[in-house]
Amino acid sequence: MKVRAWLAAVALLTGVAAYAPMWVANAQDMGDDTAKEGKEDGTEEKAADYDSAKEVLGSLSELAKEKLKDPRKPTDEEIVAFFESAFPRCADYLDQHPDAEDRAQIYKWAGPRGQYAYGQPGFVRIANAYLAENKDAEDRNTWADNALFARLGIEAEAKAAKEELTKADADAKADPARRLELADIWLRHFAKQKDSESAKKLIEKLSKDESITKAEDPQVERRLMRTVLANAEKAEIKDGEAFPDWASIYPVKDIDGKSVSVADYKGKILLIDFWAVWCGPCMGEMPNVIKLYNEVHEQGFEIIGVSLDMESGKYDLQSLKDTIAGKGRVGEMPWRQIYDGGYWSSGLPKHYGINSIPRTVLIDQNGVVVANGLRGEELASKVKELLETLPKEEGSK
Repeated sequence: MKVRAWLAAVALLTGVAAYAPMWVANAQDMGDDTAKEGKEDGTEEKAADYDSAKEVLGSLSELAKEKLKDPRKPTDEEIVAFFESAFPRCADYLDQHPDAEDRAQIYKWAGPRGQYAYGQPGFVRIANAYLAENKDAEDRNTWADNALFARLGIEAEAKAAKEELTKADADAKADPARRLELADIWLRHFAKQKDSESAKKLIEKLSKDESITKAEDPQVERRLMRTVLANAEKAEIKDGEAFPDWASIYPVKDIDGKSVSVADYKGKILLIDFWAVWCGPCMGEMPNVIKLYNEVHEQGFEIIGVSLDMESGKYDLQSLKDTIAGKGRVGEMPWRQIYDGGYWSSGLPKHYGINSIPRTVLIDQNGVVVANGLRGEELASKVKELLETLPKEEGSK
C-alpha cells in the first residue's frame, strides 16, 4: 500500500474512532482490500495474503463500510456478516505467517471481540493459535471460553462444545466466580438460539444460589450483576419516555458497595454517563462534565457514571478509582460510579444496547429521558435549561 494512501486512511479512522463501535475502533489503520465471506457450511474461503498485521487490521475498516450501513447502529445480521469476513482474514494471516513478529497485533484485536465469535470458525482458529503460542498467558481462560462459545454456534462442533461446557460446570462446583463465567457462556448461547425460557431458568437459579449471592468476594458480586443484566431482556432508551430503571431487573451497587438506582434521584436532573478510562474521547470530554457538575450540582444536578473498564489489566478497578479520585488525566469526579469489570460485556451497557462511548443520557426530575448523546456546550446548555424548571426549594440547598 502506498504511503500517501496509508496516511490518509489513518487520518480517516482517527476521525471516526470516537464514534465507532468496538469492532471498528482500534483497528489502527485502514486499507482497501476485501475478503470473501464464510460459506454456509462452516468452511471458509481464503482471504488475500496480506503482508503485515497492520495491513490486515487496516482492511477491516473498509470491510466495516461494506457490511455496516450505520456503524453505530448495526443490525445483528450486519455484525455477523462483518465477522464472517474479518475473523478469517486475521486467521489466514496467522496461518500464512507463522514466524511474523507482529502476530500479537492480530491477537490484540481479536481477543476483546470474543463476544462476536458465536458460530465463527475463524475466531476458533485465532484462539487455537493464541493458546498454542501463549501457554502461560493470564488470559488463557478467556480465550478458551470464547472459543468454546464460538463452537457452540458451529453445527459440527456444537455437541462436543456442550459436553465440554457441562463438564466444566461440574468441575467448578466449588468456585462461584468460575461458575458465573460458565453461566455467561450458556446465557449467550441461549440468546443466540432465542431460547428465552432456558435463559430465564438459569438466571433464576443463579439469583437464588446462596453460594453465589452470599459470596464474600466482591468480584463474584460484580460478576453476578454483570451476568444477570447483560443477559436480561434488553431495554430501549427513548427520548420523551421514562428511563427503564435497572432496579426492576437487579439491585445494582456502586463501586463502594451501596445500592443505587435512577429512582434515588427523583426531583433532580440526572445524567447517566457511559464511559471508560481507556476511552480517549471519554477522557477528553470529562473535564467539561466535571466543570458542569461543579458549577450546577448545588442547583439539583446529579450524575451516575457507568464504567466499561476491565476486571484486570491496565484499565482495572484500581485505575478507575485513581481516575475518579483525580489522580489521572482529569480532576476529581465526586459522583457515584457503577462498575462490573466487563469491558464491552459490562451488564448495564449490554442491557441498554450501548455500543459506543462516550454516551450520555439526560433525565429530568420526573425520570423522563430528555436527550441522548449530548456533549460539551450542548449538554451544559440543556442541563441549565432543565434546572430552571425545578422548584426552588428542591433545586437548591
